[in-house]
Amino acid sequence: MSWLSAIAVAALLLTGCASAAPAGDTPAPEASHTMPDGTAMSGEEHGSQGSEHESAQGPSAAAEMVCAGQVTGAVTAILDLEGEVSPSSTWNEPMFTCSYDIDGSPLMLSVHDATDLEVGEAHFDELQGSTAGAREIEGMLGLGLPSFTNDAGIVSFLRDGKTLMVDATRLPDELAGGTMTRSEVAYAVASAVLVCWVEHD
Repeated sequence: MSWLSAIAVAALLLTGCASAAPAGDTPAPEASHTMPDGTAMSGEEHGSQGSEHESAQGPSAAAEMVCAGQVTGAVTAILDLEGEVSPSSTWNEPMFTCSYDIDGSPLMLSVHDATDLEVGEAHFDELQGSTAGAREIEGMLGLGLPSFTNDAGIVSFLRDGKTLMVDATRLPDELAGGTMTRSEVAYAVASAVLVCWVEHD
């Protein structure tokens, strides 16, 4: 993993998932999340409804974030696209999958939406073991979470029993105007999702 990826993540962490805090003594606006249907959920609502949502038939709010709102904007910015992409999603319990069409090639984001930590950890371990060339992401780039990557363009993180995987293997070799590789894009996009997950806990 190159330093370019670390720089991309640092930029995402600085801007965060929501708008930057205003200057002066004005209180910062409450974090919100835009759902796929266009409705907005406040951070407080997200926290209070999370367990109920996850137990219902359907993906959790955390899973749906990979296909909406600030994550969509992050994908557009990371890949230096001219216009914001409109992703499509599928739900096959417990897997939520989001596909971004990047000039005819798919960038795939998926969340194994486990509500049981042990089930989620077992899935992550199995996925890592079955991914060709998988190796752990070391040091600060691992963000303190179980994670792995490979040279083909796959990056995966485990957080709170949920496995996030970003698959950029079918994108071109050079992206964002030739400044990023598939693995770097996958890592930057995964980091953007994790920032949103943290901000909306």
